[in-house]
Amino acid sequence: MKVRFRQTGGFGGLVLGCDLDTATLSPSEGLRLTHLVEQAKLQEIGVRKTERGRDLTSYEVVVEEAGQILRAVVDDMSMVPQLDPLLAFLRSRAKAVPLDT
Repeated sequence: MKVRFRQTGGFGGLVLGCDLDTATLSPSEGLRLTHLVEQAKLQEIGVRKTERGRDLTSYEVVVEEAGQILRAVVDDMSMVPQLDPLLAFLRSRAKAVPLDT
């Protein structure tokens, strides 16, 4: 499973992100990431961005597994609780990245 995470916006517009692959993580980290993705239920989230929130932080998670792609996009105002544990895991591994990667 491949997971792409991007956190954008907020005051200052810094872009943070990480690209993870369960095949290259330790077995325990790979299992944890898989479990967090399942708990997040990305297929139920979709894109939920607040229209009047220019300075809100946005979070994008894209998961690719077995030829299927799931994508969820939320911001601080449209956050759903089931996504919090996955975002915490991904944010702890995120670094500054160029906007277009």
